[in-house]
Amino acid sequence: MTKLFDLSNITTYQAAVQQSKAFRELKQLKDSILKPHGLTGSQWTVLGHTADAGKAGVRITALAEQLDTTQAFITNTVNKLAAKGYVERRADPLDSRVRIVVIKPKYVPVVAKIEQAVRAALRREIYSKVTPEELKIYVNVLARFAEKSPKQN
Repeated sequence: MTKLFDLSNITTYQAAVQQSKAFRELKQLKDSILKPHGLTGSQWTVLGHTADAGKAGVRITALAEQLDTTQAFITNTVNKLAAKGYVERRADPLDSRVRIVVIKPKYVPVVAKIEQAVRAALRREIYSKVTPEELKIYVNVLARFAEKSPKQN
């Protein structure tokens, strides 16, 4: 059984160690699930956000902002996804200098199928350690911490 910490006694560095370990374990789990699909976690995240944008697609700059990373990193990831055939770049109809990323139509059902496979595998593994309610709380806590405070804007 995993040791539960008393928040009144845990040090900040102990909390940081637990956070780092959890992040690494979840990343390795996600990466192992995505490997048979030929995708990395970063590629899957970009592909998912692109799929969410639908037929209209999404600007590379918007992806970088949504994923809180650099435009260069997103461009590199999009290049790799394009080489695998998943996405294509199109000129923005309102500004030809801007590139829009869209999922190729034949890959829309493939992305949905991968999502279902990844979701099922993650749940199997995660629910062996936590309850669905605990996972819900965890994800909601992550969302709160991901929000930028007024000082950071």
